[in-house]
Amino acid sequence: MDWKVVKSIPLTQVQTRIGVLMEKYGSLSLMHEEFAKGRMPPGVFDEYIEWTSMDHALRAYQEGEDFEYLAEEDMSLDSKQYEKLTPRRLELLDCLGKGLYRSINELAEIVGRDVKNVHTDLKILEELGFIALTREGRRLVPELIVYEINIQFG
Repeated sequence: MDWKVVKSIPLTQVQTRIGVLMEKYGSLSLMHEEFAKGRMPPGVFDEYIEWTSMDHALRAYQEGEDFEYLAEEDMSLDSKQYEKLTPRRLELLDCLGKGLYRSINELAEIVGRDVKNVHTDLKILEELGFIALTREGRRLVPELIVYEINIQFG
């Protein structure tokens, strides 16, 4: 079973990826020129689109907007990992998709579950790559980083 996810990519990872693309191709301006002339080598177009999208997200951030860059990625979950996506954990993902929560305690209260159990489930979802837990003072703040999941059968 193949999974594709639309995932939030952090600023530092985008900056690193742009650095790799700059080493490989020079500058985005050069790639724009090659694209405009119809001389883009096969297989480079996807990286050009990726770079253009990342550049757009960075420019918006530099102009004062929140940083947000979403990318589609392949995700492989083996059967043991897939089994970890229990109905309760999927409920947490759904809840995180509907709003921001300042703490695990707040999320546990909303879903009507014990804080310890919610914490355990969130740690598993973090290990699977669906959420991030960020420390703010003494609190752990859960943040959804996967916004869409597509499962391909066969």
